[in-house]
Amino acid sequence: MPAVEGPVVRRLGHGVGGRSSRSSRSAAGGLASVALGLTLVGAAPVGAAPEVHVVADVEGPRCLQVSATTTDQLTVKGDNAANLALHVKEAQALVKKAGTQPGQGVQVVVVDSGINGFRGTTPVDLPTGHGFAVAGIIAGPDQVEPTRVDVGIAPDADVVDAPFYDTLERSQEGQRIPMAADLAQRLGELAAAREGGARPRAVVVVPAQVPYSAELEAQVDRLVATGVLLVAASGDRPSGDGAFPDGYEGEAAKGEDAADVIWPAAHPKVIAVGVSTPGSRGTVLRSSAIDLAAPGFGAVSKALNGGWCVVDGASTAWAAAQVAGVAALVWSAHPDEDAAQLRNRLEQTASGNGGPSSPITGYGVVQPVEAIQRDIADMRAERTQQVRPAKPPRAQADVLAGARHDAIWWGLGGGAALVVLLLLRPLLARRR
Repeated sequence: MPAVEGPVVRRLGHGVGGRSSRSSRSAAGGLASVALGLTLVGAAPVGAAPEVHVVADVEGPRCLQVSATTTDQLTVKGDNAANLALHVKEAQALVKKAGTQPGQGVQVVVVDSGINGFRGTTPVDLPTGHGFAVAGIIAGPDQVEPTRVDVGIAPDADVVDAPFYDTLERSQEGQRIPMAADLAQRLGELAAAREGGARPRAVVVVPAQVPYSAELEAQVDRLVATGVLLVAASGDRPSGDGAFPDGYEGEAAKGEDAADVIWPAAHPKVIAVGVSTPGSRGTVLRSSAIDLAAPGFGAVSKALNGGWCVVDGASTAWAAAQVAGVAALVWSAHPDEDAAQLRNRLEQTASGNGGPSSPITGYGVVQPVEAIQRDIADMRAERTQQVRPAKPPRAQADVLAGARHDAIWWGLGGGAALVVLLLLRPLLARRR
């Protein structure tokens, strides 16, 4: 029996600090999954002061503790806290008002541990439900019975499975854990498929973390050049001895910066995602590589037994899934834009943009409602490669400038006359 998640009552912030100096990283398009043999399975204003919301309780089994043989705890109770914090329902309504469905026309490729079957209710036998939970956050079906719970951010997105490992931690001989070589190979296959075929709009999300390799860097460059928006987790703290990255266990040390450690998030052309939930400092890494943030906590998703579940704790993997879902949602409302424009749209409308740089939230928390509504012409986003700080307010006309100028000179003249009189006073007194 899986452990049951207790009531979740967390404060999810909308306006945590943004970034002002990192170069914008771009990508657009989609993946020719047939060529690869992959299976298709499928609002706070900008610059506002920090805004804190208390979200509703949500109870249910922990996603990563549910197996295909689990027969109880198939549903959750409460609300999808993360979706409430991101105003997903309002954003979905805007997309529908524009004449399309949330995520329609956009592929989301999940490069993780396997996601096939996440939209169904039939148990799926996989070593880990990590990728399954990621896919559920992005486009999982809503729970209808016994009570309705909203689940997927972009439920009409075309979700593609691109697995490259079996389990996050080695537990049995023969199982693959996330490795840079395996990830590089998978990204290279995705790039080859796009280079040799159609290039629909696509978001590629990597919610895993691996160390650097020259081949991985090369394949990221290659894939981004085909026009995808590449999103990756900025990194969680290792859960045990020997886990990657070594030396980052426990609370964050003063001045910690894992920007160059976690790949592919460290690549400048990748959107690195951090966690905005307060109190997550002990579970996620601090990194100046972070571009955007999302709650990374309180999300409802799909479990391997075919039921619904609550994601385990605050994690940059869940936050990356949320940003990928938001990207697909926003892109479906703006189908004529490329990935560079989409990225700029997401970063310019993030809640913390314009504030001081933050090693936790980057430009700020994604705001799908604002990202959908904002006129891209106002953001100078035509092929823009760098987010610029907001312009200072225009100087107002000073209607009293002339009077103030005259008053200053009269004051100086009067003062000078007074000084002359004081100097002449002794001479005048002697004459009398």
